[in-house]
Amino acid sequence: MRSLLGALATFVFVTTSFAGERFSAATWKTVQTYDVPILLKQEASLIGKVVAVRFHCRSAKLRHLHPNWYEAALWQHDSQAKNGFSALRVMIAEKDVPGFERITADLNSGAEVTVYGRIEKDPDDNIAYMRVLGRKARIDRTGNADVDW
Repeated sequence: MRSLLGALATFVFVTTSFAGERFSAATWKTVQTYDVPILLKQEASLIGKVVAVRFHCRSAKLRHLHPNWYEAALWQHDSQAKNGFSALRVMIAEKDVPGFERITADLNSGAEVTVYGRIEKDPDDNIAYMRVLGRKARIDRTGNADVDW
């Protein structure tokens, strides 16, 4: 009996530790895809919303800001920007770092990448950022979506 309970507890821990985010069909229908420069202009009005973002690469460095949280940036070529790129501040949960690091950090990459995330506001800094949730979305037959790496 003990071994059965132990195995069950391990299974629950492993599946919840590595599970992605699940969204209802109603929420998933409202998800819009943005380019980084457009999202930066509309960020304040999107707090709490789930969005998809297109970009070309991630920052090479991840900063460990808080326990279990890392900060990075998503970069997209932008001819209107001073340095030729626009950058979006993102936060990544520690469990999602391996998936995030699989995204290229090469600034010369022309390949477009899309990630899903929720726009949130840092209460300490009063700055908006995107909490990255994953790259893959699986939609079930009822329209609910699972987002993961």
